[in-house]
Amino acid sequence: MVEKYGGATRISAQAVGWHAGLLASLFSLAQCCSSVVWGIISDRTGRKPSLAFGCATSGVSAILLGFCSTYTSACFVRFLAGLLNGTLTVTKSVVSELCDGSTLAKGFGLLNLAWGIGAVMGPVVSGLLAQPCVQYKLQHCPDFLVKYPFLLPCIGAAIFSVAGTIASLSLIETNPRYRKASGYNQLPRQDVSTMDSDKLAEDEPKCSEMVQLTSMDEDQVMNTASCNQKLIVVISTSGKSETNHIVTPEEGGDDSCCRTQGTVSVCKETWDKAPSRFAWLNRDVLLVSLCYSMTGFIFIITDELFPIFGAASSSVGGLGFSSFALGLILGEGGVVLCLYTLLLYPKVCQLLGPLKCFRLGILTSIPLWYIFPISSLFPTVPVLQWSLLLLSMAARSATSCSAFAGVLILVSNSASQEHIGAVTGLSSSFCSLFRAVGPACGGMIWSFASGQKFPLHQFLAWQFVVFLSIFTVGLSYLLPPSLSKPKIDNLRLEKCLH
Repeated sequence: MVEKYGGATRISAQAVGWHAGLLASLFSLAQCCSSVVWGIISDRTGRKPSLAFGCATSGVSAILLGFCSTYTSACFVRFLAGLLNGTLTVTKSVVSELCDGSTLAKGFGLLNLAWGIGAVMGPVVSGLLAQPCVQYKLQHCPDFLVKYPFLLPCIGAAIFSVAGTIASLSLIETNPRYRKASGYNQLPRQDVSTMDSDKLAEDEPKCSEMVQLTSMDEDQVMNTASCNQKLIVVISTSGKSETNHIVTPEEGGDDSCCRTQGTVSVCKETWDKAPSRFAWLNRDVLLVSLCYSMTGFIFIITDELFPIFGAASSSVGGLGFSSFALGLILGEGGVVLCLYTLLLYPKVCQLLGPLKCFRLGILTSIPLWYIFPISSLFPTVPVLQWSLLLLSMAARSATSCSAFAGVLILVSNSASQEHIGAVTGLSSSFCSLFRAVGPACGGMIWSFASGQKFPLHQFLAWQFVVFLSIFTVGLSYLLPPSLSKPKIDNLRLEKCLH
């Protein structure tokens, strides 16, 4: 596509690869700048408007890209499209709100599967529709297809975006601030009122941690030093227990530290102090976002590295495979990804929990980064070579699903309900940055490794991925075990109080 661009600064054949990589990275770089903003917007205005707007602008930008005739205009369109598209960020928020603890693993597993299907089908559809006049040798090709040879794939992308827009508008609103207006108020993650008595009994220790029960009388509450720091429930000495009302400062004009009505006393400062705009930004959120980014960095490098390694000649340490052979291996990995996501991953995550599942996914991928280059040592034994490649690609699909779905659950669990959009936006921003530089890193690493003359130099590029994986596993041990479960939100606190 870049080769076809004209204009005042026509790109030379030697510079096409670098310019194509930059054009591909601009979308992710723009998302790095805007994902947090879209997460916050979806927290404040609802998920449906942000999803629909992102899909719609994706369709419009795809059409505009098809009509671009210069490299500069294409770069501008791609960057603007990334800025205006927060779909992936908001989608992760929706999944975390639609699913409860028992189905969250399956939900994020399906999200990971959908991404994989799109990554496989997108290039196939684009390849079939690109440059139709040349590819299919049409004798009477329309003039607009001659002038814009990549318009049809862009129109195809726009059609899928329109379908996404319609699907977004058909969704229920999952943001707890706005879901009541949609007429659907039974979302598993937030609806504490549907919890049975056994579940509430299990949560009693958590309630006791959030609420301090005391038999202090009203005067003691007024004078206590902890009055401006804690929510204090006062057990009335008179034995009255019929009142469960929490008094807010708006319900009375008294400027005293605490007010009491019936059995419940609430500190005025507790209500007056608004949470900080960035109260959601803490150590756990930053660590889990970094883990998510490193996971994306690892697998996008290998996504770039394997085709280059597979197509390279054996003289530089590659496999020397044809595109058809590489397609068979990648296709087998896609089939395994579907089966593992739908059948095995939910059970594995339920057994181990998301934190151990994420850690295990990264840890078990490390041997695979050695098996791939080892297969290049057996060019004369095709059965063994193909067995190693098919086995390692199948295992890679399983480990990537475990790692990605596990870390996405951890990202979801690190956020309180009212800030889940902002937290997923931050993690998406980090991952977009790594996703933008990942393909370039994969290409540069292989170029450096293939230029070396010492034996087994093809292992250098894969060894770099091993170092990244070990670093990510180490990061996972800094994550607290509490991230394996969702945060207790304000509704559960209210249930405990009542």
